[in-house]
Parts: sequence; C-alpha cells; structure tokens
Amino acid sequence: MLNYKRPVDVPEEVDNGKVEPNLLPGEIKIAEANNVLKFAPLKTNKTGISGTLFVTNFKVSFVTSLPVDSKEAELHERSLQSHYLGVHDVCLSEVDLVYQISEGSTKKKRLLYNAPLPARVSGLQLVLKNLRVFNFCFKFTPAGEDVRIGQALLHHAFPPSIDHLFLSCGHPSPFTGIPEFCLAQDWEKELQRTRCPNWRVSKHNEFFNLCSSLPTVVVVPRDLLDAQLEQAAQHFQGTRPPVWCWGALGGAALVRMAQISPNISDKISVTKSMGTLQRRKLEEESQQQENRMMGLVHRCHPKKLQPTIIDLDQKLPSLKDVNISYIKLRELHTPDDPTQFWEQDRHYFSRWESSRWLSYVSKCLEVAQNAASAIAHHNSSVILQESEGRDMSAVISSLVQLLLDPQVRTLRGFHSLIQKEWVALGHSFCSRLGHTRNQPEEQSPVWLLFLDCVHQLSLQHHAALEFTSEYLLALWHASHCSLHSSFMFNSVNAKYSAKAVLQRENPQQPVYLRPVWSWWAEDHDWLGSEQNGSSESVKGRRSAARDLFLNVHYIQNLMESLVVSGALGRLRDPVSSAHHTWHRIQYLLGDSGPLPYDPNAPLGPLQIDASLRVDVALSSLKPWHECFSGWISEPSVTINEIDSLSRQSTTTVQHWEHVRQIYYTIKSHLSETLTNGVAE
Repeated sequence: MLNYKRPVDVPEEVDNGKVEPNLLPGEIKIAEANNVLKFAPLKTNKTGISGTLFVTNFKVSFVTSLPVDSKEAELHERSLQSHYLGVHDVCLSEVDLVYQISEGSTKKKRLLYNAPLPARVSGLQLVLKNLRVFNFCFKFTPAGEDVRIGQALLHHAFPPSIDHLFLSCGHPSPFTGIPEFCLAQDWEKELQRTRCPNWRVSKHNEFFNLCSSLPTVVVVPRDLLDAQLEQAAQHFQGTRPPVWCWGALGGAALVRMAQISPNISDKISVTKSMGTLQRRKLEEESQQQENRMMGLVHRCHPKKLQPTIIDLDQKLPSLKDVNISYIKLRELHTPDDPTQFWEQDRHYFSRWESSRWLSYVSKCLEVAQNAASAIAHHNSSVILQESEGRDMSAVISSLVQLLLDPQVRTLRGFHSLIQKEWVALGHSFCSRLGHTRNQPEEQSPVWLLFLDCVHQLSLQHHAALEFTSEYLLALWHASHCSLHSSFMFNSVNAKYSAKAVLQRENPQQPVYLRPVWSWWAEDHDWLGSEQNGSSESVKGRRSAARDLFLNVHYIQNLMESLVVSGALGRLRDPVSSAHHTWHRIQYLLGDSGPLPYDPNAPLGPLQIDASLRVDVALSSLKPWHECFSGWISEPSVTINEIDSLSRQSTTTVQHWEHVRQIYYTIKSHLSETLTNGVAE
C-alpha cells in the first residue's frame, strides 16, 4: 500500500492553465479535483505525477501536461478503446474495486457504492477488471474536492442497471460485415455453409415470448413444430429449448440444451393442493420432453446415429469455482508495494497452481476435444447440456468450432463465432462481468476462461489462427468498456430494452450501440477529430496495432501457398483458390480498405478435414502472463525480461517486413505480367 508519511516530490506542471478532459458527445463532467497525485503502484520511489482528476458519466480522467510513461502508452495503443480513452483514463465500467488508502497507514478499506466517506479522503486506489491499478493521492487537493470525486466515482461506477452506463457516443457504427444472428437469413446462411441437413429456422421467438435470453430466431429440428417448441421450452431452465449452433455435412450437429427446470411446478402454476402425485407427474412429463428433444436430434441425423450427450455441469467447474479462481489470481497480480510483490513472487507458480485456473482451462480443452472427436471421427451429433446453456456451453461450443472449422480461425469467422455463440445466444455478460452492482454472486469470468483456452490453442498452433493472443487480450479489455455493446448485455432482448430506455430519455438524440468489431472499420478522419489529432497519426498508430492483432505466421503461410508451382499463374483466374487467397492477402495487408477481410464475400464452406488437436496436459499449458501481469510495472520486469521482450518485438517487426517484401514482389510480378499482356 501507499504510505504517505514519507515526503512526496510533486513535479511542476508545464502548463498551469485550466485543463479539461476530452469529452465525447453526450458526456458530461460530474466532479473535479485539482492538485492530485497519480502513483504507479509498484514504483520503488514515491514520486507521483501531478494533475487534475475528473469523473464524468463515462470515465475517470486524469489530465496532466507531464510526459506519459512509455509502457503505459504502448499498452494503451494496443487497446480497442484507445480512441475513446486517453492513457490516464478509465471507463467507469472497468472499475472492479475501490479502496480508501490513508496517509501514514499501510491498511486500506474497500468502499462499496453506498459507503459513507469521511470529511477528508487521503487517497483512492482503483483496481480495474483488467488488473490494472491506479493510485491517487489528495494530499494537496483543496478540501471537499476529494470527497466529491469519491462520491461521484462510487455512484457512477456501480450503477443499479445497465442503462445507467454511458452506452452511446453519438456516432453510428461503420459496416463490418459481421452478422448479428438476429435475422433468419443469418442462420440460414450458416446452415447452408455447414451443409448440415434436417434443421430449420424458427421465428417463434420473434417477440421474445418463447425465451427472453435467446435471439428472435433459432435453429431447431425440422420435424419440431413451433407449438411443440413452445410447449417443450416450459420444461427447461430459462425456458431455453435445445438449439442448433453448428453442424457438418455428414449430419453431425452441435446442439446446446439447458437442463430440465427444477421449478417446473411453479412455472406451470401448480397449487399446493395438487399434492405430491401431480408434481411427480409434471416431473415425469419434463423428463419425457427432454427425451423427446434428444430423440429429435437423433432423427435429424441422416444415418440416425445416437447423439453424444455431454453434461457440462458434471464435467466442468461451476461458475463459483471459476470466480474463486479468478479472485485468487487478481490478488496475486495486484500487489500494493514492492515488498508484497517480492513476497508473492517467491511463491508465484505455486499460487498459480493453487488457483486451479489452468486446471479449469485444461478441463475445458479436454471436453471440447472429446466433442470435436465425436463429430469428426464418429459423425456423431453432440448435445452440450448445462443449467441454462449460456455459460460453459458457449465455451465448449466455440472451442469445438475452432478445432474443426478453419473459417472460424479467421478474424472474420472468429468475430461471427463470438457474435453467434456469446452475444446472440445470450451469454450473461452484464451479470458475469459485473457491469452493475446487482447480484455480485453471479459474477464469473467465463468469457476470460474461453479466451485463455484460445490463447493456449494459439501457443500450440502458432500459425493456425489469423489473429494473435494480443488481440484476444484486447477483446478481454474491450469487454469492460461500456461503448462496446457486444459485451454489455445479458441478451439481445436486454440490449433492445436498454436502447429503448435511452431513446425515451433522449428523444432528439439518436442512440448508437456500437459492436466491438467496428474498431476495424473506423474512419481515420473521425478518429482524428475525437482524439484531437491528425488522421495520419491515427492511421500510423492503428497500423501498428493491426500488426500486433494479425498473425504474421498465418499470413506468411498464405503467401507461401502462392509460391508453389503454377499458383502465380492462376492469380487472375477468378474461380481459382490462388485468386481467392490473393484477394484475402490484399485485405489482410490493408491494400483493400480498413477491414482485414472482404465484408461482402461469403464465409468459405466447411472443410472438416483440417481439424486441430490440442495437448490438454497441465504441463503443456502456460500462464497467460500478458493478461494477468501485463500492467505490473517495476520491480516485476527484470533486465533480462526487458531484453527478451525487446528481441521478441524486433523479431516480429522484422517478420512483418519480410512478409510485406514477399507481398510487394508478387504484386510487382502481377503488374509486369499485366503490362506484358497488354503490350502483346
């Protein structure tokens, strides 16, 4: 913890004029504190930087004219919200914990949203959901300003409902080509792409009358009538009937299904006078409905093969287990001072092991691999059964598709996967990531568990994914920013409801909820105006971020596939695979627009023969240090680590230069070929 008994060196600001935070359209300033000191949590000295601290309805903003720490600046540029937030800014929905830190004491006190504050606040510590820590000292702040900052922060960082967050920046989202999976045509295209027979799109949930947490359209067995679907839904938890999410040409389907509801008698308005016999009859009817749904999945298979049923509640950790594990890692990676850091560092890997996080990652990968094997090697449909089918079902279903479907390993395919499995099919992002102060017992970073599983997959197959672990990390950080609508709501229905509330409150102002994928398609001129900079400087920073987010090994493999005998001669043949590959490379290298893919081209057909295997042994899995300890400053980074990171960065830059050299060589060859052809 910070101990303010020692003298604090307060640097002079270069500009003593009035400072203000950069505000987005609709953003308002709520509280302000002058002469605030910001400290890096693990600096061995106690020198802070001086500035003005603001709380708005969107962020906590520390404004200073002093130079920015190079590491903070670099990590900031790797985020998907750097055009909304400055280096010293924190989105309110990013705040996980707030502590009051007292002068002359090593103790700190956690502050809840309704906590009374003393007449004088010595300092505040903010622990963010991405494990970044901010320490602010009010030793030189005028009386009253410190308390107003604390009150505003506690009130606005922990809202009672999601519509109290700052969700719209007043600017429409650019076209990204990523389907929302809220329209029948989105699911029909996915059925056509996978060529999985005997399933149909149902619009019976058009007004969310069937299930409030599913999208307005779902894919169900072809022989299941909508009336039967509605009757069956009443018997499952969350009224979530079995739904198709992916399949293969041979007929094997991947299905997500909730468990039978334990409160079925309450849901069907059973009175106490009905007695035990009637209740037992209802329970038997529920079991019959479950068996009937499984039978329908069985009959959908062209060869009528029995499906493989995987009870995820039995095989995987509970939501509570995942959250306890994460809290242990949070405590390990947010030390207050160098003494605590070195004490924890001595037992670092044993504490990692005791958290059981990697054990849970291993279990998820193992279950996913078994499910993928059932589909790929036995042509068996797989039913993933889980309480409401919104948490671990999303993890396993997504991993199965990553293992089996090469299209899902592209950036566009991965975006579509997340939109389908996590957003449209109703993962409770708001509850699991703690975006509001309600029901803290429901928090559990299932989403981070999935991203870590994908990270492990990328380590074992370094050229298999079109995106990098740096991009996975950027997605994790983005899921806590309220302006990324993809990760803010518990369901599509909740998103529509929140948007309606915001529109009623501001009838003259259009409400734009922007998906996280819009980062890739942003207009540089608009970004420049938002950041008070030139479009060229913005373009340069985003180009560097793209190089971090796109996998140079994957792109090099695409390049090398064009160098094989005869491939270059087919680049201009629009029906050849070489032409298609060259078209992709042009987008990936930014020659065809801001998006790294053609948003109008359909996703390629499924090729299940290109499946991946992953080693799930704990000894083969590695702690994701960039995620959990990326924000820890000195003394955690040694000279050797700095040297290693520097070499790694240099190698990546050189690799990109090599790939671009190959690209321009092929491009020059094509140009010469075209010129010679015209001359002839």
